[in-house]
Amino acid sequence: MKIVLKTFKFHLTVLRLVGMYPPTQHKTLYKIFAYFMYFFFIVPVPVCGGMHLFQQQDLNINEIANNAFLVCELGCFIVKMLPFMNNGDEIRRCIYTMECPIFSACSEKQAAVIHEFSRISKRIYKVYVSLCMISVAFWAIKPMFFEETRLPLDIWLPYTDPLRNTKIYVVSYIMLVLGCFNGAISSGVVDPLIAGLAHFASCQIKILKEDLLSLDKNIELGDIELNQEQIKLFVIYNRIKKCVEHYDAVLNFVQHLEGTFSLVVFSQFFASVLVICISCLELSMVQPFTVPFYAITLFLSCMLTEVFLYCYYGTILFEENNTLNDAIYMCPWYNFDTKSKKALIILMERSKRPIIITAGKILDLSLVTFSTIIRRAYSLLAVLKNFQ
Repeated sequence: MKIVLKTFKFHLTVLRLVGMYPPTQHKTLYKIFAYFMYFFFIVPVPVCGGMHLFQQQDLNINEIANNAFLVCELGCFIVKMLPFMNNGDEIRRCIYTMECPIFSACSEKQAAVIHEFSRISKRIYKVYVSLCMISVAFWAIKPMFFEETRLPLDIWLPYTDPLRNTKIYVVSYIMLVLGCFNGAISSGVVDPLIAGLAHFASCQIKILKEDLLSLDKNIELGDIELNQEQIKLFVIYNRIKKCVEHYDAVLNFVQHLEGTFSLVVFSQFFASVLVICISCLELSMVQPFTVPFYAITLFLSCMLTEVFLYCYYGTILFEENNTLNDAIYMCPWYNFDTKSKKALIILMERSKRPIIITAGKILDLSLVTFSTIIRRAYSLLAVLKNFQ
C-alpha cells in the first residue's frame, strides 16, 4: 500500500468532507462547496462571538475568561484553513512527494522505520482527534448545568431576546455546536497531518544514515577476479551519489512543506499564546471537578498537544540532521578512493547547515519555541490576574 494512503487516508478523507482537500475532478463545484462550508461553519461563530465581546459596555474579566479563549481559537481557523481551500493542488503535491521512488525503503530495517512512522502517525491522530471530540462534547453540554438558559458560548444574535424563543435557541445552539465541531475535527486532522510530514522527513534522514553506514556492505562483485577493487569503489561512489540525491530530496521536501503550511502553523502559534493564557485564567475561576472544569481542562490539553506536536517533530528533524555527520564519520571512509571522500566531505559540509522548519519565517518549530509560548502565555496571565 502507498505510504500516503496507509498513513494519512483518514486525514485526507475528513479534509475532503469539510471542504479543505479538493479532488482532481469537478474542482469548480467543490470550490463552491468549500466556500459554503467556510462561510457557514468557520466564519460565523468567532465573528458573532467577537461582536458580543466588543458590544459589552461593562465587560469584566469573568466574561472575557468565559468566551474569549474559544473566540480566539475559532478566529484562528479563519486564517488557518484558507491555504487548504486556495492551495489544494500545492498541498496535494507536497503530501504525495512522499511517494517519490527515492523515499522508498530498500532494506527490511528501512521498511521497519517507515512502518513505525505510519503506526505512530495513526496513533497520534486517533488520540488527538478523540481528545478534540471529547472536549467539544463537554463544552456542548455546559448549558445543561447552568441555572439560567444560556448558549455554550455568548454570541451576538440578530434577534430580540433570542434565548426566550425555544426555536431560535435550538437553531442557534445547533449552529454553534456544528461550527465548533467543524473546527475541532478540521484541526484534529490538520495538526497531526503537518506534524506527520515533518516526522516523515526525519525518518528519511534516519534511513539516509543507515545507507551511509552500509556503503561498503552487500556489494556483489560476481565471478570476475580482475579489477574487483575498482568495481567495489565504483559501486561505493554510486551509492554516495544516491545518498547525496536522497539528502537533496529531503531538503526540497522540507522546503516545500514549510512553504505550503507556514501560514497555517504561524496562525496557530500566534493564537495559542492568547488561548492558553485565557484558558488558564478560566481554569483558575471555575469550580473544581465540575463540567465546566473538565471542559476547560480538556480544551487546554488539546491546545498544548496541538502546539507540542509541531514543536516536537520540528526538534526531532533538527536533531536527526545534526547527527548525519556522525553517521559519515562511522562509515569506513578511510577505505574509499579520493573521489568518494570528496563526495562525503561535500555532504558533510551541507549537513552542517541545520534543517529548521519555521512558522511564517519568524518562529522555529522547536521545543524552545514551545517553552517560549508557555512563558508568554504565563506572563499575559499574570497581567490579566492583576485586573481580576
